[in-house]
Amino acid sequence: MCLAKAYFNKSADNPILQDIARMRLHDDRVELETLFGEERVISGRVVEIDFSTSKILLSESAKTKPGTARGRVK
Repeated sequence: MCLAKAYFNKSADNPILQDIARMRLHDDRVELETLFGEERVISGRVVEIDFSTSKILLSESAKTKPGTARGRVK
């Protein structure tokens, strides 16, 4: 199974989050959730999704704080 990885930069080697199973889009933010229940909320928008490589490219707004992630137990 090949789950998605999210990046801020198209040429970045390290994803900001991987094993993404769910993505919710809102006006000013993107909510990402991994297969393991980890969530991350990004203030910004989706720029591109490449289904062939399972990559999500995000554009970050000034409101996002680096390292903002919240874990959730299901």
